Amino acid sequence: MSWWKNGLLLGAGGIAGLAIAAWLESENDPFGASRESRREPSTAESIEALMEKIRDEAQWAMDECTTDEQREKVYEEVKASIQKLQTALERSGDKIITDLKAKNKEDDDDELGKSDPMTKYRSTLEKLLKDLDNTKHGEGDSVLE
Repeated sequence: MSWWKNGLLLGAGGIAGLAIAAWLESENDPFGASRESRREPSTAESIEALMEKIRDEAQWAMDECTTDEQREKVYEEVKASIQKLQTALERSGDKIITDLKAKNKEDDDDELGKSDPMTKYRSTLEKLLKDLDNTKHGEGDSVLE
């Protein structure tokens, strides 16, 4: 082959390589679905996934067991794992509550002159109900006309 054919093949290979690299690094997957469209799992889904993982691992351990003594150890380990998770969740919940109380106390100190949140909630709800009632009466009047 001549040198100019080799140069063209080399250039075409470089361009193809750059195109493939750009395609692989693009924000869209090869099937056109955007990565941004994925949603975060809900808390219930996350807990369910965690429990499924524990269940799968326990099932694998049970499949590997050859004696009843080993199976009892797996049962105890599953129970201990669940208790550790419950303890961790309880500690996390207590910490969240403590943080919220501290923040709420700071907000109360900063906003001594402002209105009660329940009063604001009630007034907002009353306004929404009044608007809804006015809308119903407005629609009824226009139908009768």
